[in-house]
Amino acid sequence: MQQASPFNRISLVFYWIVPVIFMVIQTNVNLWFEILPWGISLVDGFVYGFLLGAFGMAIWFVVRYNSPDEKSFSQLVSTHLAAAIILSLAWVYCSGFIARLILPDTAYLAFQESHLTGRILIGFFFYTLMATAIYLYTFYLRNREKNAREAELKQEVREAVLRALKSQINPHFLFNSLNSIAALTLTNPGKAHEMVIALSDFMRYSLRKQHNELVALEDEINHIRLYLQIEKIRFGDKMVYTFEVEKECLGCQIPTLLLQPLFENAVKYGVYEASEEVKVSLTGKKEGDHTVLVVTNNYDPEAAPAKGEGIGLKNVRERLRLVYNSNNLIQTEDWEGKFIVTIWLPCEKKI
Repeated sequence: MQQASPFNRISLVFYWIVPVIFMVIQTNVNLWFEILPWGISLVDGFVYGFLLGAFGMAIWFVVRYNSPDEKSFSQLVSTHLAAAIILSLAWVYCSGFIARLILPDTAYLAFQESHLTGRILIGFFFYTLMATAIYLYTFYLRNREKNAREAELKQEVREAVLRALKSQINPHFLFNSLNSIAALTLTNPGKAHEMVIALSDFMRYSLRKQHNELVALEDEINHIRLYLQIEKIRFGDKMVYTFEVEKECLGCQIPTLLLQPLFENAVKYGVYEASEEVKVSLTGKKEGDHTVLVVTNNYDPEAAPAKGEGIGLKNVRERLRLVYNSNNLIQTEDWEGKFIVTIWLPCEKKI
């Protein structure tokens, strides 16, 4: 486990708080109990406190090269125990040597010798405290990085799935349209020409909006009108379509190409097999913070194939789940020769 160095500006400030606290406590204890004169107490506290902080910065290197992921618990304990002893002894010896050079006093020398064991224990405690703090800090950084990476990967997967779901729409519709155009070139060349023009406008919108996740409902409705216009050329008076959407809903943002599979299903399961007129409708209204869209088509129960939730509805359901993180935004009903799909969309107004 490679550790990011914890010694940036902010962490250095927090790090030096501990040696400074030791410095202040040591000096005040010596003064309060009149162990040492104030001048000697200040020098003693400064030398030992400063060198404690300086030696302590080496603890990070010990932690860095002794990862719990790479070494056993016994190895970690033995390594840190040895490092704590070495650091404590080196700190006490160096601090005492420098302090004696500054304060060549026999009484102070006796004070140092009497407090030798206590200061070694202080060094040992300081090592344990700092090593624990650095481990916790590096674990926090690693966990934060891991969570950020997981969130990034989830977003990439989500976008990839959305692109895959969206890519299922155009090839399916294009295949059906080209088959219809091929048939119309033999029976009605004029309608075939009209259908080609409408199809080109339809595909232009699809390509232009391909990378957009959300578009205005008004744009999506215009796109659906093009689709139904193409199908109307094929089916003539056999198909009737209507749109009744409240004006305040038109600016709401919805996933691009969300409605097309619903209308494809309406045509496929309603118009294809019907012998009489089939009405396909879209209604939209506001309900609180949601825009409620209802796609309805009638069908011939005897002629139409058995209804199942095919790729179209699954596509819409999955895209709603990915975009809005909810499984309860779509409902289907099959009632008295009508197939009804209701969608509740959290409304985001176009900026």
